[in-house]
Amino acid sequence: MCKEFSSGLAAYITSFITLKKSLGFPYESNTRILHEFDSMVAESFPYAGTVTKEISDAWIKRRSSHPKSLEHNVCAVRQLSKYINGIGIPAYITPSGTIQNRVPYTPHIYSKKETISFFNSLDKTPLRKVSPTKHYVAPMVFRLLYCCGLRASEALTLKRSEVDLLTGRIVVHASKGWTSRVIYVSEDLLENLNEYDQLIEAMLPERIPFFPNRSGDFYTEGTLDRWFHEVWDKLPEAKMVTGNGPRVHDWRHTMLTERLNQWVKEGKDINSMYVYLSEYAGHTTYASTDYYLHLVSSFYPEMEQLLSSVNSEILPEVNKHEEYNK
Repeated sequence: MCKEFSSGLAAYITSFITLKKSLGFPYESNTRILHEFDSMVAESFPYAGTVTKEISDAWIKRRSSHPKSLEHNVCAVRQLSKYINGIGIPAYITPSGTIQNRVPYTPHIYSKKETISFFNSLDKTPLRKVSPTKHYVAPMVFRLLYCCGLRASEALTLKRSEVDLLTGRIVVHASKGWTSRVIYVSEDLLENLNEYDQLIEAMLPERIPFFPNRSGDFYTEGTLDRWFHEVWDKLPEAKMVTGNGPRVHDWRHTMLTERLNQWVKEGKDINSMYVYLSEYAGHTTYASTDYYLHLVSSFYPEMEQLLSSVNSEILPEVNKHEEYNK
């Protein structure tokens, strides 16, 4: 029996995760999902020897699954089932497209007032013995998300060796699609990163994560989400938001949308800047970048007329929810 997992599928889950990591996949998020899946199987299907349709259906129907994350949860187990089948053990594979009723999510583009209020409050994060690095990590990691448009997983898995504190060059490895890219930060942000690094290095010399927890390990996305709500939910601005509640990932949406808005106002040629933005954001397809061109018109109505001159081939009709989790 595996020490980390307790169900009858423990050995399969462990070997599957080991395989993924040996191929270079960080696989942190899906590992947490499979931990939850293992707990459900251990509790409700103690004699299970493989993934069955009954188990798959129970996983989908769990009350604790939020609609936004349900598809991701199902995908993780689908991959596990494919692996089990691949080693010669019959396992039920949840068909693609099973989750038809995903809740559409309209990104929240933070206003300047909301942004200032959030970071002013975040900078007051208290220094506590139980989590000594949080006081320094929280303000810095959220600035990196907002200023550089990184995904949470990309920021949290950054290694210190991947951040050049002299040039501002950051190598982002754990991006969507598992392809690496290079970004550069502004001088102001680079100064902040250097100040942060000196403080953390004094606490944890020769650390590997750029954003370490008290043990010197990587923080999880769940922790980042909790920090976000600890700050955001207490702000007066939060009570004025209607519709979908803001998320950590919306800082990425805000940065990319603001950048496009700025370029349009400055009269820059969006066609020529298009490839740059796509590569900077780590998009694997241009359709993902198209999404932000539409968001600029939605959140900045005065830009609609200016954007109308953009080549129609660069601004096709896109699924408004295509980039909601990219």
